[in-house]
Amino acid sequence: MADSVTATSPVAFELSTLRGLLLIDLADDPTYRTLEPQLIDGAEGVGLTLLAWRHDGQVELYADEHVPVDGSGYDGLEQGLAGIQRTAFEPGRFEITDDGLKLDIGISAPNGRRFELRIHEHLKGRRDHFPMLAPVGGSFNAPAFFPFLWLPTLSFVPVRRTEVTLRVDGQPRAISRLPLPIGGHRCFMARYDLDAMVCQLNPSWATDPSQTPAGATGASHQAQRDLVDVDGQPALAGLRVRRGAHSCAVRLDPPLLDPLRVAPPAHLQGSVQLQADGATELHGRYELEHTGERVTLIIDRIGPWRTRQRRPLLAVLFRLPVFRRWPTTYRWEATLDLTAASEATWTSRWSRDT
Repeated sequence: MADSVTATSPVAFELSTLRGLLLIDLADDPTYRTLEPQLIDGAEGVGLTLLAWRHDGQVELYADEHVPVDGSGYDGLEQGLAGIQRTAFEPGRFEITDDGLKLDIGISAPNGRRFELRIHEHLKGRRDHFPMLAPVGGSFNAPAFFPFLWLPTLSFVPVRRTEVTLRVDGQPRAISRLPLPIGGHRCFMARYDLDAMVCQLNPSWATDPSQTPAGATGASHQAQRDLVDVDGQPALAGLRVRRGAHSCAVRLDPPLLDPLRVAPPAHLQGSVQLQADGATELHGRYELEHTGERVTLIIDRIGPWRTRQRRPLLAVLFRLPVFRRWPTTYRWEATLDLTAASEATWTSRWSRDT
């Protein structure tokens, strides 16, 4: 029934509305191990959320009243989302000035939790930053997409020249410290980037619109598709998303032909490259099989991530197995049953070998 089926390639690439984040590892809180303020694009401008990562693996989400969020956008995070608390951020400042990071957040949530976060750097224009492909995959146990987090201007917060006040439920808390200096400076285990690009390869809602989340991590910017001609047939060579001066892309080599225009039986393979700002960062492969009754498209065998950092501490830290292994555990499979009906659609899922 291939002639009566209308379908396009299910390969998709989207840019999340999350555009800035700060990860703060706590040294002495009995409930929370990490606090993560985020900047989110919304219809009324940029708003604030706070993820509170608990020691039991669950994650609490606190969202400014005007920020569109939906729990389905956080599917698969460790032991799951513990709930969404709508609350005012008073104060609610998260920005980078010529003097460095300025964070002022106050939350009194309906569940009774209170957070006070104040981090003020005084760097006098000497902010040290570097690019980093962030190894975030370990946080997703049941992924709805492959997370590709590009931090082009990542900074660690230095201990000197920084004012820090953290309180959880009124109790003062300390930030963990890195064991070795970065660039000759002692640093907190607190890192931030307000140029962050959180990209989602093949999100589940790309093939099943009913799974589209209405919230911050799902309402996203669609990628520009790069179509080329291969022997008179259209083929997908890549997809690209851009924000400001930075971009992320997926490249397919050879370009992926329209699966329904491939004469069965067919078994095609190619390489997949995930790029950040034009530099290839991750490699995988795709495999297309067309039996005449079913089309299957797979993306897997994503290779280990390797940092290009030459700073001794970061070079060692990000070569640990927990960071290098995360991309290799992902596998995506999409299928199209050509015997089902004229309205046959792709079904797809990500799985992880953990």
